[in-house]
Amino acid sequence: MGLFDRGYMRATRTGRGEDSGLNMLYLLIMINTVVFLSTLFLPDSSIYNLMLSTDGIRHFRIYQLLTAAFLHVSFWHFIINMWGLYLFGTLIAPRIGGKRLLWLYLIGGISGNLLYLLLNWASPYPLLGASGAIFAVLVGAAMFEPDRRFIMFPLPMPVRTCTLAVCYIILEVLMLVGGMERQVAHLAHLGGVLGGYIYLKVLFGSALPWDPLRRRPRPGEAPRRFRVTPDPGPRDGADGPVGSKELDALLDKVSRYGINSLSEHELGRLRQAREEMRGDRNQ
Repeated sequence: MGLFDRGYMRATRTGRGEDSGLNMLYLLIMINTVVFLSTLFLPDSSIYNLMLSTDGIRHFRIYQLLTAAFLHVSFWHFIINMWGLYLFGTLIAPRIGGKRLLWLYLIGGISGNLLYLLLNWASPYPLLGASGAIFAVLVGAAMFEPDRRFIMFPLPMPVRTCTLAVCYIILEVLMLVGGMERQVAHLAHLGGVLGGYIYLKVLFGSALPWDPLRRRPRPGEAPRRFRVTPDPGPRDGADGPVGSKELDALLDKVSRYGINSLSEHELGRLRQAREEMRGDRNQ
């Protein structure tokens, strides 16, 4: 079997891997849009049955943990959440693919709803909103693209994705502790952060470019380099033939984390290895 005949090598960044992630992102936005428009015509009793409430869970309406993550209380609530999903989803969707993006959204929404429910069991008020899922996607974008810069109101200067995520998390904690905006479920937002972080940490481990809980080096200690494989070498096109150790390391990275975990340079080295193997067969 040739190198690029392997199943995981066929999903390159110009193929199904990137497209499936973006397609799933657009599908999630479409589902939220259809649900939001549908709620404009549904009776209040039907909408209430889709919200998360302790009464619903007591009556075994477990589906509310999921359906509440696709509901929105107002037009602007819907617009802000979908804008955040698109903004941060376009950063992470091509990196993890469609299925993992879907699981990230669902885990963020459900974990946020669970955390809120557990700590507000006596509350008579129902919960709805996709914000827990959006916060999970935000954390994912920060972990995969920490150095992308955004200009976000009210900050007057560009900030990195990782800085933006930390600021939002700190803001949510302060608003929760201070009792501000009681109509907003800050616990659901923080639960989405926690669920998204755990999910991606389990999947990718130390291969993540940024991890907010990663141990910082002590003074005088050389920083650890979190790479799944050794650095393939210089990127000026003069790397030379692909050695067996380098090829094994690259294939191991693909098999463990998927083709989308490779940099453009690493993909180029794999293509070079394919051409070298073909050349050897033709001699």
